[in-house]
Order: sequence, then C-alpha cells, then structure tokens
Amino acid sequence: MNQLADVNSIAELEVDADKLIVAFASSDGEMVNQHFGSSLGFHVYAIDGTTATPLAAKSFGKEQRDGNDDKLKPKLAWLTGCDMVYCGSVGGTATNELIKLGAHPVIVKGGPDIEEIIAELQQEITGTLSPLLERIFKQKTAKDNSRFAEMADEEWAE
Repeated sequence: MNQLADVNSIAELEVDADKLIVAFASSDGEMVNQHFGSSLGFHVYAIDGTTATPLAAKSFGKEQRDGNDDKLKPKLAWLTGCDMVYCGSVGGTATNELIKLGAHPVIVKGGPDIEEIIAELQQEITGTLSPLLERIFKQKTAKDNSRFAEMADEEWAE
C-alpha cells in the first residue's frame, strides 16, 4: 500500500470541518471486504459533496483470531479522528471503542466498491442528510468552534 500520509493517527491530519473523514476496511483499496478486528488494511478519504480525497492508507499484520482485544488497539489508535468506519462486520468491543473515539462503525455486506459508497455519501451530503450524518457534522462544527474559542482565550504577544 502506498503511504499517502504517514501518520500515527488520522487526527494528526488537518481536514476542513465540512468534510467527512471515512475509513474503509479493505485488503485491496477497491472494496470493503474486511472484518474490523482482522482487517489487513484501512483506506481513509476526506469526502464532501463533490470531492473524495485519499488521505492515508495503512496495512496491519494478520492477527490470530482468539478474541484478543489487544489487536484492536493499534487500529483504534490509527483510526482516531475518523468520522465513519465502513467494514464487513465489527464486534461489540470494537464498536464501543470506535463510538468512544467519535467514529461511527457502518457494516456493509457483499463487499461493496469503495467508489460506490463514496458516491452514495456525496449524494447524501448534497441532498438531505441522514440523522447520522447530521449528528456527525454538528459534532465536527462544535469541535471546530471550540478550537477557535480556545485560541481566542490564549494570550497573543506581538
């Protein structure tokens, strides 16, 4: 996988609040074809109504499937900053951890193409937002505004 942005976490990337940051659990970068916990890779895009910009991609090693929750930690740490994570399936522990991070897991079946999902999201962004997207954008705007309030409170020296 080519490293687009080599980051320890997606949260390190500067992305406008009007863009959705979406991760796809994928072995090939073409389709969502991986279970969250055992996913060999994630591809992350910044998506708005007209563009989808690849931000980062990361490969993860093959994990032993023994209910070992430690295998989730590196994935969760790297995905911090994502708004949505599309995967073939996701366990309860991972779902709870993703939600704590502010990333909404979305389960899709049948290995849909990433491009198709992006097109559907763009259509929704330019049309009527689902309650989920509405909530995500409200949270992003609130977070963005609080950051500016913090900056305004800082002492400025010239």
